[in-house]
Amino acid sequence: MNTSHQRWLLEQLPQWEREGLLTADAARTLRERNAVDDSQPGLAQIVMGALGALLIGTGLITVIGYNWDDFSRPVRLLFASLPLLITQIFSFRELQRGAASTAWVRETAALLQALATGACIAIVSQIYNLGGDWPDFLFWWLLLSLPLVWVLRSHAAAIFYLIGIAVWSVNQAEHWDAWYHSALLYPVLLLGLAPFWPGWPLRWQLGRSLQRVGTLSLCAGLAAAADSSVSLRMHSSYVAFGSLVWLWTLTASALLLLPFKADASSDKRRLYPHVTVSGFILLALSFATSFSDFSCGTLSKLEMVLTMPWAWGCLTLVGLFALPAIRQQRWALLGVSSLSLSPLLALLAGSRAEPILPWLMTLHLLGLGILLIVLELAGRRGSPRLGATLICVLIIARMFESEFSLLIKGLVFIAVGVAFLAFNILMSRQLKKKQAATV
Repeated sequence: MNTSHQRWLLEQLPQWEREGLLTADAARTLRERNAVDDSQPGLAQIVMGALGALLIGTGLITVIGYNWDDFSRPVRLLFASLPLLITQIFSFRELQRGAASTAWVRETAALLQALATGACIAIVSQIYNLGGDWPDFLFWWLLLSLPLVWVLRSHAAAIFYLIGIAVWSVNQAEHWDAWYHSALLYPVLLLGLAPFWPGWPLRWQLGRSLQRVGTLSLCAGLAAAADSSVSLRMHSSYVAFGSLVWLWTLTASALLLLPFKADASSDKRRLYPHVTVSGFILLALSFATSFSDFSCGTLSKLEMVLTMPWAWGCLTLVGLFALPAIRQQRWALLGVSSLSLSPLLALLAGSRAEPILPWLMTLHLLGLGILLIVLELAGRRGSPRLGATLICVLIIARMFESEFSLLIKGLVFIAVGVAFLAFNILMSRQLKKKQAATV
């Protein structure tokens, strides 16, 4: 249940108590279970704070830039440092208020100070003609803004940091002169947020906006790091795409199984952004590998990739994360995660591995679709509609690749469409029966 639903429920409880629909004990239990943490900012508060800070910062820069050429160097340095000093005083006052500080004011203070930090770096660099390029500027701006996340516990500053390190890592993906100049630095930069997280296991749920941005940053940053790991090994900025596809699927598999404490009021782990995004990436890459034209280069460099620390690190994480998933009987996620292992199984065929991989991946996806349906029918956590969609898409794809006549293909498409609609109707009726039984 999200925060808006919890607030609505808490507003209704007094009326339900007066009407005798709930006892006092039941109402108290619901209040305790659905308590809303107002200290954590919502998306609207983050957006309002960000817009306000951005407008103020842009206005200050515009006013200063109007007469910039008429200012002496000391005056320019004053204009560079004065906004930073003012925002630091503002942040210090918010810290003094402690628990009385409003969430959106704290977010605004953090963003204003982050913007003032970036402006100060840019102005000083311009005054002294220090040169450099934008990735270096972004890198140091992010490092100097990182303490704002810890001290002010700012979600907006954390989002800015997550987006920034992802952009920097993607730009550095093919830098292979040294690991600390490449995207392999992304996991280290990500550890900079460790003091901000509420602990392990998580004691409370992070905001949905922060979860989504964090997931997208992880996917982009780790994909760039996988790219850099291959570039550094090959001592070249040219990376074999086939080897990257397998590293990306393996990385997505580890992210998919990442342990995450479920909300006590909801068991829908599949709704977590790190599950949906990494699961979609893994399914998309696996489905593409089922086509021979796409998978032709996947196995050519796989033996070389298996000697790299990144590959073994991901395999180790997949194995470690699979253990709690097995204990929690998360068979659907384990089934999706296992798609990254098909290329390894294909290697066992030796010289015939290349033509076998597309069919092996097709059978793997078909088995996964059946598993997702069977799990739901057996009363476990499955995803029958996703399973049926996988099966339908596989049949259609294989029909397009086949040499059957248009008549046969058309009849197959009609049959698959009718079966899909019938299955959807059946699952909708079963869902209504479950809801009626719980009322």
